Amino acid sequence: MKKTALVLTSIIFLLAFNYVFAINPDREYFMTPDSVSWNYEQLKITTKDNYKLNTWIYEANTENKKDTVIILAYPDAGNMSYFVYYAAILANEGYTVVTFDYRGFGKSDDFEIQREYLYYTEFALDLEAVVGDISKKFKDKQIGIWGMSMGTTIASRAYPAIKRKIDFIIGEGFVTDTSTIIDRYKELDKVLLLPEKSSVYEKAIQCIKLPVLILKASNDKITTHQDALKLQETLGQTCKVVEYEGDHLTGFQLDAENIGFGAWYVEQINSFIENI
Repeated sequence: MKKTALVLTSIIFLLAFNYVFAINPDREYFMTPDSVSWNYEQLKITTKDNYKLNTWIYEANTENKKDTVIILAYPDAGNMSYFVYYAAILANEGYTVVTFDYRGFGKSDDFEIQREYLYYTEFALDLEAVVGDISKKFKDKQIGIWGMSMGTTIASRAYPAIKRKIDFIIGEGFVTDTSTIIDRYKELDKVLLLPEKSSVYEKAIQCIKLPVLILKASNDKITTHQDALKLQETLGQTCKVVEYEGDHLTGFQLDAENIGFGAWYVEQINSFIENI
């Protein structure tokens, strides 16, 4: 993958996601898996409330193919085209990678979105549908969710419905308490809304019984390292927390000039999954 393209992708990513926490869908794709010459399958998955979601399944590198599927639940802006390089790097490592667009994002069905919400409960229905179809398609593989920022909220919120179909959760910028996020943004004179009582989310996240890897940025003031440690204390030994030097959702760019784009991130995922 060309270095200039990776730099451009990193800039777009940082502008789109660094401390946004406001839902901002992009309906247009700026690249596809074809852009990096990666083999993939496109599926339309239907939710139980009849929304059609666009989905890309990245084929695992046959030379080091792993018996693991990773489903990406991305943050609150853009669409899955923003993560083509991220998905392709993991697929090159041997993982089957699945990305999808929430309703109202990318080429999935229309959905009216109010930007000020922290998340929509309907996005959890989207993830539930994707996990359901993918678990049937790949019955012989272990399946995990890779959530980023809002995506961790969606993974946690969907957990009671998908817990028997997944084997692990990886989260960066993990939202551990939705009411705390709202309060922190009030201190910044920004208003965010919750779609439901925070106790509903708290109940869902505290019942997680699967292995969890949390990647936390040292400079993240919204989803903090202390938040992660508190959740780790609640979930117990199955939860691992790794802190890195950087800002919100910059783990994939960590030390990219010296070791390569995504290299540190992939190392953390490999180590975590190997030890499950």
